[in-house]
Amino acid sequence: MPEVLNNMENTGVVDNGQSGERQLVVFRLAEEEFGVEIEIVKEIVRLPDITPIPRSPDYVAGICNLRGNVLPVIDTRARFSMENIDASDHTRLLVVDVGGLQTGLVVDSMREVMRMNDSYEEPPPSVCRGIDREYLSGVVKVAEGNRLILKLNLKEVLAIDIDAEDLSNEDVQKSVSDLQTSRDDETELEEQLVSFKVAGDEYAFDIDKVREIIKITEITSVPNVPDYVKGLFTIRSNLVPIIDLRQLLGFPSLISEYHAKIDKAVKRQRQWADNLRRSIESRSHFMGVLNAKESDFGTWLESYSTSSLEVEASIKRLKKMRGNLYNSGTRALEMSTESGEGALALFNENTLPLLELVIENMGKFKEILEDNILEDRRALVVESESVTIGYLVDWVDEVLRIPKSVIDETPAMAASERNELKAVAKLNKGERLIMIMDESALVSHETSRVLSDIKRKKEQAGKSKRDLEEKSLAQQIMDEVQLVTFTINQQEYGIGIMQVQEINRVTEITSVPRAPYFIDGMTNLRGDVVPVLNIRKLFGLEDIEADERARIIIVDIGGNKTGMRVDQVNEVLRLAKRDIEKTPGIILSEGANNYMEGVCKIDHGARMVVLLNVGKILDEEELRSLDEIAQDPRAKTKPPAAMDKMDKMVVPSEKKKAEKKKSGKKKKLEIAE
Repeated sequence: MPEVLNNMENTGVVDNGQSGERQLVVFRLAEEEFGVEIEIVKEIVRLPDITPIPRSPDYVAGICNLRGNVLPVIDTRARFSMENIDASDHTRLLVVDVGGLQTGLVVDSMREVMRMNDSYEEPPPSVCRGIDREYLSGVVKVAEGNRLILKLNLKEVLAIDIDAEDLSNEDVQKSVSDLQTSRDDETELEEQLVSFKVAGDEYAFDIDKVREIIKITEITSVPNVPDYVKGLFTIRSNLVPIIDLRQLLGFPSLISEYHAKIDKAVKRQRQWADNLRRSIESRSHFMGVLNAKESDFGTWLESYSTSSLEVEASIKRLKKMRGNLYNSGTRALEMSTESGEGALALFNENTLPLLELVIENMGKFKEILEDNILEDRRALVVESESVTIGYLVDWVDEVLRIPKSVIDETPAMAASERNELKAVAKLNKGERLIMIMDESALVSHETSRVLSDIKRKKEQAGKSKRDLEEKSLAQQIMDEVQLVTFTINQQEYGIGIMQVQEINRVTEITSVPRAPYFIDGMTNLRGDVVPVLNIRKLFGLEDIEADERARIIIVDIGGNKTGMRVDQVNEVLRLAKRDIEKTPGIILSEGANNYMEGVCKIDHGARMVVLLNVGKILDEEELRSLDEIAQDPRAKTKPPAAMDKMDKMVVPSEKKKAEKKKSGKKKKLEIAE
């Protein structure tokens, strides 16, 4: 049996070669969105008749006949301990295959087939609104984390514990036997379709022509095209023309249909209030409805399904207000049997203000729907002979397989000049008709050529723009420097990030005999013995004991791996070279402070960072001293702990030289300040 949705894995748009990308079939249960990988989804159908199985778990809805095959059905809401609701027009059966066994999952509604990268998925939380963690394999974050899709672990969801003897009881065997009587001896040829709704009618494309089912968020309009061409949409850096199938087929736009429905409801709401007033005044029987849900508009509101939080909130407000309105009208009508004046006063003082509030919010509802009209619509990306096109539809209904015997050619009288309808499927003994579209005939060759030209020009323009952006980025990188900044004695310094090998916490530092004044000692860095410079001493500043913030920055000085002890490391920052001023000449007089490469002005000069060149931070004599310490065989052969036993005294000549150096460094710092 072919996998119905496998063809949807081929995008027909781009082969990006990213193995970390996959497709999810997304559906809704209550307020949550769930997803399963498309490879295990066989088909998506409307809810069939289900035969209950005695003594089965409460989350097993029963079994159904799916074209002669017996299919177990799971009530997914019951499985997740959610509130039970009646099936609606949006309820679907998701047929999945796990371990070679096919099972149906009852879901509230289908959302979309979406592509996701592995990087979007995170491990499931321990608790997710009462849903056990074991039922989830991950959480997919899209729209910058504003939308969460719970990815199901179907092996756990479908792990049903039913004893073999329960499955063999007579009632179950009879149910299976009754369902299997409808199976044909031979497998009938079938057609695989993706059905969708446009203006209340049901249409379909052959599934092997549908590459993706996507949600449209933003469309880029293009000039000099027919009105039904809404523009271009970007799918993973590829441009796809978007056509509104409503307008192409000559129907009014969806938002104009909604507006007309709401305008009609406003008119009927006022008529309802007028009729109610007359009934109260005459104390006659009221012929209208007194339950907000039973009116035409109320029924439409109750059945409206949306993924837009704004639309959903607006509908909830409107439902509540209409409920208050009808309750007030009912109280006034009931009061009229006892007191006509009191009932009329209640109507005028309470019911009419509520009416105006409802009408005002119906106007706001129109605006909210218009702003979010694309939120619930879907585009089927369809591959035709000459171009891949996204067709905007009201909603995607289901993915189904039907026998070819119920498919007839389009009657000649019903065929249009373009012949975009190639066949009609008659389901439920002709009560349900699905018009199968010929994607190659939907758009004229001239329009296809125009769309292809526009797409090509846009892609070329986009490529040129990307090239410029890449050049700009390359130029920007060349014009910038990246620094590691650190603090010494409340003064901020920075060194080029390429000069930094690593940054470590201050660990045990062992003193070295006859070491220069600026060397704290040696430390063990993963087996390597590294000399540690005390920058405070080197700069002639007061020495302090290292605290938790102190760090050792590992750099290369004179070919030796060396640690620089600093008070704290601040950040890694990037700034433009133009924000670095050369060191003033007076500071560099007589060769002093030549390790200063400049002064970085950050935040328009509010923050100053002294830029250092670690290669020049020591003079020639200091470099020789460092080299002697680094090459000292005792330092290389003895571990730091053993060095504690070494002589820590500095000979008088070395001490005198150290004091001289310290004095010189202090003078340099005073000049810099």
